[in-house]
Formats: sequence, structure tokens, C-alpha cells
Amino acid sequence: METLAIGYVRRSKESNAKTVSLEGQTEKIISYCNEKGLRLVEIVTDDGVSGGDRDRLERLEVVVRKHNSQAVVVYHLDRFARDVAALLDKLRAYRRRGVKLHVVGRGEIEVDTATGFLVTGVEGLMAEHYRRLIGEKTKDALARLKAKGRRFSRIVPYGYRVTKDGVHLEPDPKEQEVIKIIWTGRGSVRRISWKLAARGIVARNGKPFSPASLWRIVSNRPVRNTKAA
Repeated sequence: METLAIGYVRRSKESNAKTVSLEGQTEKIISYCNEKGLRLVEIVTDDGVSGGDRDRLERLEVVVRKHNSQAVVVYHLDRFARDVAALLDKLRAYRRRGVKLHVVGRGEIEVDTATGFLVTGVEGLMAEHYRRLIGEKTKDALARLKAKGRRFSRIVPYGYRVTKDGVHLEPDPKEQEVIKIIWTGRGSVRRISWKLAARGIVARNGKPFSPASLWRIVSNRPVRNTKAA
């Protein structure tokens, strides 16, 4: 009786040129299934999804149950999960239902023996450690950019614009004037939005300012005389 398999490929937001592409992972999984005699019935793809996101494992579970598959094949164990608790919980659930997790170039992952459980647990712990480390480095880097007045988000704060170097921020004179009007306005943010629209002053998207966007603006200082670094 043939074994039905589901392939799973994932790439996180922090992936770089050194990370095996989704296409590369897919090719390796197909070759592995052909070599092991597994019938690959579907490949689940997550692009830009963190290995710590447990919801994706539930989405994968839906596909596994749909095909009544007996195997899940991944390129590397950290593509499956970078959360050691989620990894071990899912492997235990798979074992109870007779579903095997396969890693390309390694084979079936087993946690039935004490040694197998220890090895898989340590590997999962290292994967989670790496994910947390990347998160801490990213957070620190963004904090440093913010402190230097440099661009640290794809969304430019209202009242500012990106300098020609594409890295720093500088005050936008027109938007700064709008901020002054907002700050000197009276009444609720909804009433201020109506008054601005009546004067032909709208948000960047060409629509009247929403109360939420106005609230974010008035929650900050009216004018920040920040010089580009």
C-alpha cells in the first residue's frame, strides 16, 4: 500500500540569499519522495511566515487530514517549526495517528526512543534559540535607527518624507503645516476631520483623515525639528 505524503515549504520574513528558496525546497522534497517511494499529493507553502507561528501548523493539519496522509516531508526540521514546544507536541500528535515526519537527507524523525526524543528536542531548542536571537537583533537594530532619526519602517510617519539617500527622514513642510492645523483645531477628531475635508485637506490616500489616523498624529508632538542624520 502506497504512503501518501504532504510536502511543506516555508520561508520567513528574515530569509536572505543564504536561505534555500521555496522552489529549491520543493525540488528537494519531490526528489526525496521519489527516492523513498512516497506519493506526494500536495505541497503546502508558507511565504514570509515565522517558524514560531503555530497557526500554520493547524493549516497544515487540515491538508494532512483532507488527504488522510501518512507522511509530512520538509527540507529541514527548522522549516517545520522553530518552536520546540510546538514541534514536540505536533510530533506526539502525529505519532498517535501514525503520521511520520520526514526531513530531506535525513529520513524519518523519531521521538519514540529516549535518544530520538533528546536529539529532536535539542535540535528544536536550537532552532527556537536562533529565531529568538534574530528577533532580538532586529528589535535592537530598529531601536538604533529610530534613535538616530533614520528610516526604520516602510511606512513613513505623517509629517515626514524620505531623503534622497532612501535611508533618513526629514520634515515635510506641507504635512507639518497640516499637523499645526490639526493641533490648533477644536472639537473631536471626527469634527476636525470634517473641517479639514471642507478645506480640501485630505490624507495621503486622497480620502478624509480617519479619526484613528488623526488620533495618532495628535498623540505626538505637533512638530519635531529632527534633522536627518
